[in-house]
Amino acid sequence: MILDESGTALYSALAAGTALTALLASGTASIFGDAPYDHAAYDYVVFTHAAGGPDNQNPSNMENNVWLVQAFTVTDSARAANIAGKVDALLHKKTLAIGTRVNFVTWRETNIKLTEVDPAGVRIWRAGGYYRIRSTGT
Repeated sequence: MILDESGTALYSALAAGTALTALLASGTASIFGDAPYDHAAYDYVVFTHAAGGPDNQNPSNMENNVWLVQAFTVTDSARAANIAGKVDALLHKKTLAIGTRVNFVTWRETNIKLTEVDPAGVRIWRAGGYYRIRSTGT
């Protein structure tokens, strides 16, 4: 997986959460960042860069990135919410180690709860949220 510094920090925070990885099909191997996951075993977490980048407002190289982080399960909505809760405990109002950057705020902005049916007729529950990660250069 190829990620920028905030994506790498996000993955590291999620992978370090043993309460989260214990709920996933294959532990840390069930956390996907901008990678193919269409044949992954349930349950898993996917995080995707949704928007953002450099603020270009001052010389401190501030960045403002938004990531969509979602849990996927075929069990039920409660299971999806439980996994999403573990994600939230790791990210919301936490400081991430972002390589050479200084993370000054990480917070969840929007909750996501969706149900879909795949082409084979399997119901999939998703839960998670959009997380804003603000950082500055050193």
